[in-house]
Amino acid sequence: MPDNKTETPWQYDHDGFRFTWDVQSDCAKLRESQSDTVVWSGSLLPLFWLRQSDGTNRASKAVVRSSAGTQTSLILQLAFDDLATGELAISTNKAGVQFDRLSVKWLSSTPPAIIGLYFGASMLTQTQRDAAPSLEHPFWPDWTAEGFCIPSAKGSPVQSFFRCWDFGHATLPLGSFGPAMGTPYAAAYPRPLYAAAMGNSAGWIVFGTGDIPDAALSMQIRASSGMFHWLYREDLHGPGEKTRTWNRPLSIAWAPVAWEAYRQFFANFDTAGGNPRHARSNINSWGAFKTGDFNIRRLADHAAALNAELLVIDDYWESSMGTGEPHYERFPEFDADLEYARSKGLAIGFWQSVGWVDDPAACGLQPEDLLRGPDGRPRRGNWGINPRDPNARYCLDPSSLRTREFLRRRTQSIMRRFSPVLIKLDFGYGLPGPDVAVPADPRYRGERLAMELLKTVADAAREISPGVAMQYYGLHPLTRGVTDIIALDDLGDAGSAEIAGHGQWSIWSALAGTRGLAIVASSGYDWNADADILLNSAVIGVPGAVLRVVQDEPPRSVRLRMNRRRALNLWYRRPMRWQPLWLDSQPGTLTDEPAVHCWGRLESHGGQPQLTSLALRESGLQHAPPESIPSRAWSGRWAVISQDNSGIRSSSRIACIPFGPGSLKLQLDHAPARVIVITPDGERPADEAIIDGKTVSIQVNDAALADIVGYLIIRE
Repeated sequence: MPDNKTETPWQYDHDGFRFTWDVQSDCAKLRESQSDTVVWSGSLLPLFWLRQSDGTNRASKAVVRSSAGTQTSLILQLAFDDLATGELAISTNKAGVQFDRLSVKWLSSTPPAIIGLYFGASMLTQTQRDAAPSLEHPFWPDWTAEGFCIPSAKGSPVQSFFRCWDFGHATLPLGSFGPAMGTPYAAAYPRPLYAAAMGNSAGWIVFGTGDIPDAALSMQIRASSGMFHWLYREDLHGPGEKTRTWNRPLSIAWAPVAWEAYRQFFANFDTAGGNPRHARSNINSWGAFKTGDFNIRRLADHAAALNAELLVIDDYWESSMGTGEPHYERFPEFDADLEYARSKGLAIGFWQSVGWVDDPAACGLQPEDLLRGPDGRPRRGNWGINPRDPNARYCLDPSSLRTREFLRRRTQSIMRRFSPVLIKLDFGYGLPGPDVAVPADPRYRGERLAMELLKTVADAAREISPGVAMQYYGLHPLTRGVTDIIALDDLGDAGSAEIAGHGQWSIWSALAGTRGLAIVASSGYDWNADADILLNSAVIGVPGAVLRVVQDEPPRSVRLRMNRRRALNLWYRRPMRWQPLWLDSQPGTLTDEPAVHCWGRLESHGGQPQLTSLALRESGLQHAPPESIPSRAWSGRWAVISQDNSGIRSSSRIACIPFGPGSLKLQLDHAPARVIVITPDGERPADEAIIDGKTVSIQVNDAALADIVGYLIIRE
């Protein structure tokens, strides 16, 4: 279709929805095609909040001077009052609509300083300002829908879905500046997301960035409306160039449910799948260290007894934050302790803070190597950003060659000295935001700050060992260049609701599975919640734990808990790419938070997707199980996991793990030869299992559980 002047609203019909945008009035809507129900409405042209050369602030909203396009693309020529001209290029794709490029040319010889860039904001009329609760800005958000979905936006308990009026006035960081901008600690998993969703029962629309922003990105909620905010604060740190270009500043995807809309959004990015060698079941020392238990050898014995493959040495191992040197007063036999762990068959991983140091001078750093405010003074931060907290740390500026060399030297010293197979990167989200400090080099500002620090460490580690795994948080595919493994963190955000919190995080983690990225399922701190967490881990993949070593409980309880961990560490799925089979699990709506019950994992190995693992919980499914499910009847809780690349029905070895007393009946494609039970001391024939042709039935009573790790159904 040739270019033509777009006088009618631009329209894109895709996946059962119609997206329309009247560019002249800047009114966009997403409707469900069959019912014509409006899912979302709002504006899309950019708005700048600026500091002018005379010291006054001014808002300037783009207007369209001319437009030309086709059914799949659109070019808009823009004007920003008398301040600038611009161009916005838009295209459609398999997910929805994408802003490919925004360019702005300031008309003054002295460019204004950008305080903030907004999408989804429009100017208020005088009548509207008379009703506004704040006169700070002459504009207001205009993205409207019945509700919002931002995975794990709230903690303790974890919450992801919100009605439009639930927030009041709120700033919801979508990247690495949670504590600095108002979301304590929740800036870890699953952030950086760089995306947020809005919608209702008819559908959901996701807005996100297609490139890592050079500003701090947040979703701003004012009353019941939202907008994307790119925080620059160039009024504090100096304006940019006269001509500015933003690549892929906004990507839009939609689907009937929020989870699927996020999946569509992430599928728009090309990402290489993970490497199975990075998938190692692990025990992390943080659960012990945080309680003052620094006995690495006891922890190594515990990890080995659980059949874990990796022991991760977490925070508190260093002489002080960021040195990369062991704290020998706390760990007098540190080197020997690591050798002891290796003698137990364990690989070693190390925690590293990304951007903090306690003593810059001891690290060979000077004030100019640190993040500094407009007054030139180094800024400090931590995960809480409380100015009265004496434990605030100095923050590194990757603009400095000395800082980069320090990170490189520290990382490579750890790699050469201790040969870790994994580096757990942390606290890229505990840095001060643009309101107080930015890197000296504009290339590393905004969300690029944390990513540059992460990349510097990752590149240094891979120079020494190309196969080392880099672990961090964040579901967005743009983090893939740095991280090999995504961690679910330690459920600190879940508070006392660890089971529900881990269930929500598990559902969101499936987004990474669809992209072939490894997930470490982690745990909370409560052993009483661990059985449910492990059932989720059976679907997710790699089991991990920060649980303390249990010493003060009845021996039978300890054996029961350890057996479940042993089983998952033996039999978890290592392939990275998978799709969720929800069964009667709930990926989330405005009225029901994401929750797991029965669900499974689908993998494709050269053919149709096959069910390779299955988590079954009490009471069975609320509806008839689909034919793909090998079990038609069970009681209690079970994990069923294929031990090859075939689906459970046709697998040559099937692991069945009981999480309590109960029964399980599996209908298979082939008659198995035998069933064995794995115990802490070895294996034996499973006399409690009955083979009837292609059907296997297993019955487990409470008395036998403490001596059962799990069952293997073997077809020879």
